[in-house]
Amino acid sequence: MNRKLERRLAMVGSIWQIVSGLLTIFVYASYIKNEGLNSSYNTLAKWEAAQSIFGSLYMFSVTFGMLFVILGMVNFVLAKTLKDDQAEVKKPIWFLLVGLASYLVMDLLGSLMFLSAGILALAKNKSISKLVSSQLQNL
Repeated sequence: MNRKLERRLAMVGSIWQIVSGLLTIFVYASYIKNEGLNSSYNTLAKWEAAQSIFGSLYMFSVTFGMLFVILGMVNFVLAKTLKDDQAEVKKPIWFLLVGLASYLVMDLLGSLMFLSAGILALAKNKSISKLVSSQLQNL
């Protein structure tokens, strides 16, 4: 039994994570940094406080984007190594956990892809293990 569908779903989710991470780093974080640089305040203390806040937001955005890029790369490798005709348990559970985490950070496309891949992989595990046990009984 092949796992082409869940492999593709996980790959699409992985590519989406990488793209959204890169957009977060290069578009959103740059926007935050420019907003901080373009802001004007009447006192030096307020300007320094605003710069500190925008700097922290910039670092958080870059860190969050890097986390998405790294997670996307890991998931892409896991999706590529999902084997046909073998019951795999850890990778589908990982995809389910990533799907739930994506849902919590409001990444709905990634959540849909990874939850679907995990559920399909677990469902096919059951049929693969039944096929293997029936083949063993026939021998």
